[in-house]
Amino acid sequence: MKNNKTVEEIILSYSTRGMDLLQKAYPLKHCRKAVENFLELESGTVFLYTGFYVNGYAETDGPVGTYFLALALQKLGYKPVIISDKYCLDYFKDITPLYMPLGGTTKKENKKILKEYNPICHISIERLGRDENGKYCNSRGVDIGKFTAPLDELFMQAKKHAPTFAIGDGGNEIGMGNFKEFVKNTLHVEPCVVECDYPIIASVSNWGAYGFIAYLQLILRQKLLPTIEEVEEYMEHILSLGCIDGLTGKNELSVDGKEWHTEGKILQALGNAKA
Repeated sequence: MKNNKTVEEIILSYSTRGMDLLQKAYPLKHCRKAVENFLELESGTVFLYTGFYVNGYAETDGPVGTYFLALALQKLGYKPVIISDKYCLDYFKDITPLYMPLGGTTKKENKKILKEYNPICHISIERLGRDENGKYCNSRGVDIGKFTAPLDELFMQAKKHAPTFAIGDGGNEIGMGNFKEFVKNTLHVEPCVVECDYPIIASVSNWGAYGFIAYLQLILRQKLLPTIEEVEEYMEHILSLGCIDGLTGKNELSVDGKEWHTEGKILQALGNAKA
């Protein structure tokens, strides 16, 4: 991969699920716009939503990007809180987690959570959201709702009070409701209908989170991107807890079926990216 590509170009590399086509249909610098608007907010607590159920475990896409984005935000003085469910238990070292019940929470309970933490914004990274029928279907069209805490309920309730950001790579994730007609009619995927204020698309959602960090690094001129060694160490940690590749279903050093050396190429390119 050549150096000095834009962040958007890099995070949409190696596309296999149509995000490159979506980008052509909506030719905006989604990631840059999201980060610029994020930086207009006052410092405070940031809710990050992640965790995607696959065959009894969480998949490797989502938690990795979320964890390193949380670390970057923490370094910048924000207070990240990662919202997930039991399938990501013990994934997030040194970051405050909030594990929600699979059966969901009431509006009253959500209101209490939002009042207690008072988040300045909400960022979803590879978190399954409901479709137009209220179902939580994976990319194969299988309803996995009974294994998926409805975090989108909290996200939607929170949207009334604070900006929302979302990263997706297929169309069924929280926030991809912004593109639901394109996802359904062109990509032929049953889309999530939950919208957000600032969507980010990427070939792999972890890469979208890296892109967010890369823009923070470019704008603030502060080293924030993780090294491939740090990412690999974290991957080994979550793999030891059973995490699996969402595409291959294997407990191995890969994300969405991509060969691991590709991860290093993406991080290296983002370190040399232009805005």
